[in-house]
Amino acid sequence: MIGSLEIEVLVEDTENPEKPMLWTEHGLSILITAEVDDREVRILFDTGASGGPLVHNASLMEVDLRKVDIMVLSHGHYDHTGGLVAALKEIRSKTPIPIILHPDALGRKFALKPRLRYTGIPCSEREVEDLGGRFLASRKPVKLADGITATGEIERVTGFEKTPEDYIILRNGELVRDIMLDDQALIMESRKGLIIITGCAHAGIINTVKHAQKIIKEEKVYALIGGFHLINASDERLTKTIEELKEISPAVIAPCHCTGEKATNKLRMNFKDEFKEVHVGSVLKM
Repeated sequence: MIGSLEIEVLVEDTENPEKPMLWTEHGLSILITAEVDDREVRILFDTGASGGPLVHNASLMEVDLRKVDIMVLSHGHYDHTGGLVAALKEIRSKTPIPIILHPDALGRKFALKPRLRYTGIPCSEREVEDLGGRFLASRKPVKLADGITATGEIERVTGFEKTPEDYIILRNGELVRDIMLDDQALIMESRKGLIIITGCAHAGIINTVKHAQKIIKEEKVYALIGGFHLINASDERLTKTIEELKEISPAVIAPCHCTGEKATNKLRMNFKDEFKEVHVGSVLKM
């Protein structure tokens, strides 16, 4: 179980009115600093799309990326992995730094929006290793420290959370639909309950929560933070998502990135006390 926790949003899509000097881009990168056994563990969760905003914003926010212990990639899309090389150049680790991801995150990913385009990790494993990174690809949950776990592949149990049909991956020489099996989240076990951080929640935010509860064997959820990927969700899916979230009853709901304005507004209206605004530069302490 972790002690104190600080979550700093280094890259996100929306401007922070209190920090106009920070750069935005379509992407996400979050630094998690957790107290574990009286020591701090720093995890960089995703790296944004290009690296420029990550480095710029970290500097202005007085975040020392050289102190990062572990990196976690939520999935293999460019807007979460494009800053990987830039991050490793800043970290400059003297010993290999583990980069946790699902095997499919390393695949050749494309999208048909509106034309065929590459959407996968924009660097090679060789580049990553030359800069001191080491991919740890696992379908199963990976324990990062006491009370901190990367979920691995998320079980799909709801009937209303579907991945878009225009995502494609190259498998065995064929382009097939990508249902985003590589999507994963980060779980922190606190005295208040589970704190779950998502990149895009392509597996579905409710599937993500249910999977976290299952693998940690803990029902109480304190906070949900990150992208919920409801940007093009139907009214039916939004309604069912909100109904499920009311059952889960987290104390903090902090959507950002790919959640979408319509879904964010609905969450804000339905969870007035629990809802937290998240922009680039936001800092949450728990």
